[in-house]
Amino acid sequence: MIDIYSLAKNPLVFQKPRTITSAYIDVSGKMGIAQTVLMVQDNFTENFGQIKQDNFLVKSKGGFWVITKAKFKFLSRPFWRSKVVTTSFPANTSLIRTVENTAVTTVEGEPIVLAIQEACCLSFDRHRPMKLSAVDFPMEGSPEPLMNDEFDKFNEIALQYKEVYQQKILPQHIDMSHHMNNIEYVKLALNVFSTEDLELCTPSELEVHFLGESLEGQTLRIFRAEHNGATYMKILEGERAVFEMKMRMM
Repeated sequence: MIDIYSLAKNPLVFQKPRTITSAYIDVSGKMGIAQTVLMVQDNFTENFGQIKQDNFLVKSKGGFWVITKAKFKFLSRPFWRSKVVTTSFPANTSLIRTVENTAVTTVEGEPIVLAIQEACCLSFDRHRPMKLSAVDFPMEGSPEPLMNDEFDKFNEIALQYKEVYQQKILPQHIDMSHHMNNIEYVKLALNVFSTEDLELCTPSELEVHFLGESLEGQTLRIFRAEHNGATYMKILEGERAVFEMKMRMM
């Protein structure tokens, strides 16, 4: 159990009750994988808005936030109309990065999904990481992390990727940054599975790496590999890797 209501007293913590609506379920009738990533990302952006660190505000200081990596631990999958609580806060903040922690729980605090998202602030002019002090990011006062922030390095030598399909980037894939939205990469990667896979299999772990930006009109190639009981997905724009993902089923 997580004492989510004590956590909510911390000014760096954002907490929001949510309902698993039809927009958050997949073919199984349960909260989908991409939809889980979306819910966690939504809580991230609302948390940063609450602490006055959203992209509208840091833009005036010459920067913008990017999520570089994320990791998810699935403990269960709630059904349509279930009530959950999302609790998020930044932790392990260093000179140029912070790690957003999120717990999706029952209303009593029983964990459903635990997630971390590594984020840094890039400068508009050079697209290089800025010191977080330059955007007045709070460096102290965060609660203890909910999970460690160690990310895997995918072993390209061991992974024998095979191309599954190609996708042209269309206008509805683009967000306010004029690049392809993070969630769209996850959706494209999940298309390497059949609907039967997604209906019957339950995820246990998911890790995503956002490696580059993609623009409207470009064509992406989606690849799949199996290794040590996990499925790996990689997305290339030309020969440039823009996204990679690993998922393990229960």
